[in-house]
Amino acid sequence: MCQGFGIIIDKDINLWFSEPDTDGNCSHSIIIERLGWRENEDPHLRSFVRVEFADWTPESFTFDETTTLPGWCENNKQEIQNKCVALLEKCAPAWAEYEKVCDPAWAEYEKVRALAYAEYEKVCDPAWAEYEKVRYPAWAEYEKVCDQARADTITRLKMISGYVGCKEVCRTPKPAVSKI
Repeated sequence: MCQGFGIIIDKDINLWFSEPDTDGNCSHSIIIERLGWRENEDPHLRSFVRVEFADWTPESFTFDETTTLPGWCENNKQEIQNKCVALLEKCAPAWAEYEKVCDPAWAEYEKVRALAYAEYEKVCDPAWAEYEKVRYPAWAEYEKVCDQARADTITRLKMISGYVGCKEVCRTPKPAVSKI
């Protein structure tokens, strides 16, 4: 998964990129898919390579798959890096503007969400306690009724020819009481 500003570079040192997702990541897979390209099975014969700027700064430049860079890339590493940095310098202001607009909206959302959740917990916690208070006695009553019904059913079935009973007191295991 590409982190930050991702770029695809082809053999002719053309640079390809896409818009970032809402977390600021430009997906290499999306770029490749949009170009209609396929992965080469032999990593050393690739017709393109991936690079990324993890935090959208020139200092964070890295080649992906550094141990299998094809020769055309190895021979042009500095040119590729220079072109990528130049592209980053054109694209980064757009991402910075997005963050400038969205970050305050996110902070406002978080503030409202936190207040609403606190109100929810005020109501939910006592409601859950009330639920727990009545649930377990109701479950115990249910088991008592069903145990007697089962015993009555077995008594009736025993009278029918072909019934095979167990030697000890048989009880079908009941599901454990869940928390919900």
